[in-house]
Amino acid sequence: MSSRSRLHRLGLIAYAVAFSTLIVSAAWAENSAVVPVPRDDKGWMARHQSFNERVKQGNADVLFIGDSITHGWEGGGKAVWEQYYGKRNAVNLGISGDQTQHVLWRLDNGNIDNIKPKLAVIMIGTNNCRANTAPEIAEGVEAIVKKLRTRLPEMHILLLAIFPRTDVDAETQQKIKDASAKYAADLASDPMVEYKDISKAFLNDNGELTKDVMPDLLHPNEKGYALEAEAIEPAITRLLAVADGWTALFNGKDLSGWEPVGGKSGWGAADGILYTQGGGGAWLSTVKEYGDFDLVVEFKVPKGGNSGVFIRAPRTGNPAFEGSEIQVLDDYDDQYKDLKPYQYCASVYSTIAASPRVTKHFGEWQKMEIHIQGQKITTTLNGTKVVDGDLSEHLDKVKDKDQPHPGLTRTSGFIGLQDHSSRLDYRNVLIREIK
Repeated sequence: MSSRSRLHRLGLIAYAVAFSTLIVSAAWAENSAVVPVPRDDKGWMARHQSFNERVKQGNADVLFIGDSITHGWEGGGKAVWEQYYGKRNAVNLGISGDQTQHVLWRLDNGNIDNIKPKLAVIMIGTNNCRANTAPEIAEGVEAIVKKLRTRLPEMHILLLAIFPRTDVDAETQQKIKDASAKYAADLASDPMVEYKDISKAFLNDNGELTKDVMPDLLHPNEKGYALEAEAIEPAITRLLAVADGWTALFNGKDLSGWEPVGGKSGWGAADGILYTQGGGGAWLSTVKEYGDFDLVVEFKVPKGGNSGVFIRAPRTGNPAFEGSEIQVLDDYDDQYKDLKPYQYCASVYSTIAASPRVTKHFGEWQKMEIHIQGQKITTTLNGTKVVDGDLSEHLDKVKDKDQPHPGLTRTSGFIGLQDHSSRLDYRNVLIREIK
């Protein structure tokens, strides 16, 4: 062989080796978490196909998408699922052992075909920890969210942080936290995506994850699923209501859309709760005025708690009388035993008494619905209508010599929450204007 031929051959070999190296390098460079693939498992494929059959039936308003923790709603979480989601047309799309790439494949192959859900709850990524870095896991989660946003653009997404686990080393635990933080930041600008980290819900007072919540320090038991459901319920209620045409007056995060009026403000927001520490005196007012509307408010009072919901109130004078107040109260506390009927919970304060008395005891969440159109007003407390009245029948109070109530004639104004003398928690403050 000539020297020229030998050099040519060596050059071809070197080129081939270099080309092969590039192919291998490209393959390794590709993030496996974002490449849709099925699993080589007959049981997995059978469950995937069962999802496709379920969504063909329609009535899929809420999707739960994830791995074994989502799958477990059908095991340890079954009773809790029935309590919270049994009447919400919820569909469980969780498969044990799934990674982000498997979910991506399922979404491409029938799991969301021909349905129009209102909300998806997503928690995925823990099974990627062995093979992927935190940024790669985040990229996989983001790929799922982006696929859903493309395929189902009108659907809201509640994106959960990857749940805490202590069955792995500290480095992996930190990887989980870093991945969650990254996809939370990367998706923060999308108004249809809400991120929530409920890790604290599973930890004891010392910040520890214990086996009475997650027996294997990874998968929740019934108690753990109850903690999860309670932690995400405010967001689920609000997002489903928004999907049905309601407007959230409280965004679950901060005081946007509200302003304190008068006195010192003790109002704040955290973990989906709008609260006052009590005693400051400032009431919290919407920045917008409203006339006719349906309003939903969930509240929790402590023992002896006292507050109120102002409607059609101006920002001057006493809003309970310059507008109207719907009472919020711990009806059963001894200090209130001699109140007048129109001072108890859900009454139109000083005007129309609530009956029957259906107030829950302090420390429990309660739901109040207020409907006002013209001078007609109803209040519903914990599912029971307790006021069905007409403010125009009480106009004699407008110029009452002891306590005039000009607010009975108002047709619009601000909505407000009263800071009386105690801690008060509010959540899921929703309005639907009546045009």
